[in-house]
Amino acid sequence: MASRFRKVDVSLVVCVFAVSFGATLAAATIVANHHGGVSKPGSRPGPILVRTGAAGYLTAAALDRQWLTYSDRSTCADRAGGDGGSAVRLSSSQVAWFFSDSSLGPAGPRTGFSRQSGFVHNLLVMQTTHGGRSKLVTITGGNGCPGPGQPGHAFSVVRPENAGGPVDERYWAGDGLRIGSRVLRFYTRYLPDRLTATGTVIASFGVRQLAGDGRGSAFGAVIQPRITGLPAYVPPSGGSLIVWGAAMIRHGRTIYVYGWQSPGPGPAINCYLARVPARRLTDMRAWRFYAGAGRWEHGQHNARPIPAGISVDTAFSVIRAAGRYWLIEQAGGLGSPDVDAYPARVPQGPFNAGAAILLYRAPGIGLTAADQYRLMYDARAEPALSTKRFLMISYSVNSLAVTAGCFPLSDFTNTAIQLGFFAVPRAAFGRGPRSAYPVTAGPGPPGYRSGAAQRDPAWFDSWSYRGECPPLHAVRHISVTHTSHSIRLRWRSSGSGVRYQIYLSGPSSQYMLVRTTSRASVTLSHLRQASLYQVLIVPENRRQRTGRGVRVVVTTSAG
Repeated sequence: MASRFRKVDVSLVVCVFAVSFGATLAAATIVANHHGGVSKPGSRPGPILVRTGAAGYLTAAALDRQWLTYSDRSTCADRAGGDGGSAVRLSSSQVAWFFSDSSLGPAGPRTGFSRQSGFVHNLLVMQTTHGGRSKLVTITGGNGCPGPGQPGHAFSVVRPENAGGPVDERYWAGDGLRIGSRVLRFYTRYLPDRLTATGTVIASFGVRQLAGDGRGSAFGAVIQPRITGLPAYVPPSGGSLIVWGAAMIRHGRTIYVYGWQSPGPGPAINCYLARVPARRLTDMRAWRFYAGAGRWEHGQHNARPIPAGISVDTAFSVIRAAGRYWLIEQAGGLGSPDVDAYPARVPQGPFNAGAAILLYRAPGIGLTAADQYRLMYDARAEPALSTKRFLMISYSVNSLAVTAGCFPLSDFTNTAIQLGFFAVPRAAFGRGPRSAYPVTAGPGPPGYRSGAAQRDPAWFDSWSYRGECPPLHAVRHISVTHTSHSIRLRWRSSGSGVRYQIYLSGPSSQYMLVRTTSRASVTLSHLRQASLYQVLIVPENRRQRTGRGVRVVVTTSAG
């Protein structure tokens, strides 16, 4: 377990990757032009047929299938995919889902995300289940799709306009729970293009409004939560501020609130803990902070990291099982498919890495071309989806894969950025130290890779290159066919998504750009007979970055 202290923090790093994902969505040009077949924005969604488990609770396979089906059928008003996700149960028939970076539909397994309806940094989806069928209604901060065939440009639910901060910053969802008639959820504000957290707020949502929105229009709803800002505090040793609300656990009338803090440029993350009466969660004057040696004190300045045992991710959860507390997180660093659980006797730890349980090894995750450079992160326990026998855990999936032309995997399939689920028998937490195998395993969502795999382009790890695009090489294996007034050139394709700038220099003329083509061939007509021409072929990616050009000297025939 020594590698735990050298790991790259996946959830923070992917938070930055999600920004470029959002910028890509904003481009609004790629998928419809390249792949076609996107469902019409005006098509009205219907209920999703799901198979329920005991007492109406959904199985892991049903949850996997549910979100892919919702994406496949998504209209301009529906969430089609994205990062982060956790659920709060409102009643036996309704669940509120809170998501971070999300794209809106339409989308499809062979077309990716359409980008017709925009991208938001957080939103909600209300799920109402009745008779084995679920109705899903996406809730934004306004300005969304008003009806069939009318894509909008939705606002995030929690955004600088209602929560504070510069307009270009974004809010990422933390943990949340229901307290009486309200659902309270933490959100962390981040700079737009860095890993730096700049603030934390608590958003409060009325249960009655959420429930009503879930039974309302299929073309979305709007909500404006109450926002409470938390005082920012950076420990005297420096580093980031303490980010509260990464995880919460309720014990009677007391809520334990976990936070994290990066003490410096290295990968280590400190874990902090506070406790507060549930009814006063938004009042930080009522918080007591763990100050070490079993002491709880007023004021963040008294907070101390909980005893060392592991270096946590920025996204984790804590549960109580088999008489102990368990910290659950994605483990093993960037590209690892593992979810581990670490036990402790008390909420403040220490959490014992030597007694860890390997809960799950997700299929199709890894930093290889065969795995399409898929990452998993944000592994969270889901009490709202769990039963007395099984604990449900969700995780996010994203991909670093790009084609030679720097088109992301999300341009080819909507399965690239989705939620996954698995269920752990609660009895597993009563086993001895360090299970040698995952207590559950699964095949992953149905059709998990079907869209991109059919075309099977060559994939590259975007994080291996400066600018996140693989270098373009000069075209090779050029053949030329001559006629009296034209020439036709063919060459080996440089890869999926690469375009070619064609420059022509004729008798007594300089090079001029005459064509840009996505095909690995070009025909140049209306040329002089028996004349010498030079053709320059320059490969170009989607960001208009070019590779080395190749010059071809050709002569048209005499007729």
